[in-house]
Amino acid sequence: MTLAFRPLSAAALAFVLAAPVHAQSVAIALDSTPDRETQGSYRYVDTLVSTLAGIGWDTELFPRDSIGGEDERLDQIRAGILDMSMSNYAVTYQFVPEMRVMQLPYTFANSRHVFDFFTESDYLDSVNEQLAAEGMHVLAIVPTGGMLGIFNNQKEVRSVADMQGLRMRALDANQLEMFRMMGADGVVIPFSEVPNALQTGIANGYVNASVVPLAFGQADLFTNFTDARVIISARVALVSTAWWDGLSDEQRAQVEEASLTALRDVFDWVEVTQEQSLEALEAAGIAVYRPTDEELATFREATADMADLLEGVEAERIAELRAMVAEHRPE
Repeated sequence: MTLAFRPLSAAALAFVLAAPVHAQSVAIALDSTPDRETQGSYRYVDTLVSTLAGIGWDTELFPRDSIGGEDERLDQIRAGILDMSMSNYAVTYQFVPEMRVMQLPYTFANSRHVFDFFTESDYLDSVNEQLAAEGMHVLAIVPTGGMLGIFNNQKEVRSVADMQGLRMRALDANQLEMFRMMGADGVVIPFSEVPNALQTGIANGYVNASVVPLAFGQADLFTNFTDARVIISARVALVSTAWWDGLSDEQRAQVEEASLTALRDVFDWVEVTQEQSLEALEAAGIAVYRPTDEELATFREATADMADLLEGVEAERIAELRAMVAEHRPE
């Protein structure tokens, strides 16, 4: 499936096709290993910089954690020291709490739905108006793989009833609540500490895209995967407003068009490789379970009230946002 996006206006297209008067540069901090075939966020960056380099931009990539972890890179973005970072999605809702709505379970039907919403709606424009005062700008929401499923090293999980007795690694308080609603326990653990937590029994599993254990050498830590398609897999292409505001209109248009090209490539890759990654999990010794519609409904129903627990977001705004997302649901 090839994904389409809205064409640029004639004026914007002219900006894109016009080469810069002088070479512009961008320095990007990576969050993953440089492998286009397993790492969605790297695939995005690789296509982005290739496109920009082709029209005369200078580009520089910093390997994962070479200039600091998530917090350090965020500080550098806000200070204008770093141009762009592939960052944790949670960065956005630290400053714009309503971005949590997009990670409520079963908000999106599939990866195509995610692409359509974030590229066709003007929602990120409103987010960036709020983030400008914090020194940052969201260029794109980038998938790491398909929708997140449930990994564990204890048992087969067919429906939400099977979550009982599991202790799951949570990314944040939002996921802790999600696991509680599913009947499991949860503990917040940084990703770098996940292997040790799984090996010592501090945690039994996590929710993640099917490609993640394969990409990060964690396949031997799990016995089971459930393709529950709970929430979106997402990283954020975060740029410094100091860098962004220093670009000309032509240069910003070039970056936005290169970003859309990169996003289309990543989402096409997700569609093509989603089934392949499930087969790769099975080949690696992880039993894959594909729930029926009725079994998926048990997860959806168990987490249906999560929206009521979001702090800092009015119920009316949550309803408005979910309606906005629904408008972009693929036919």
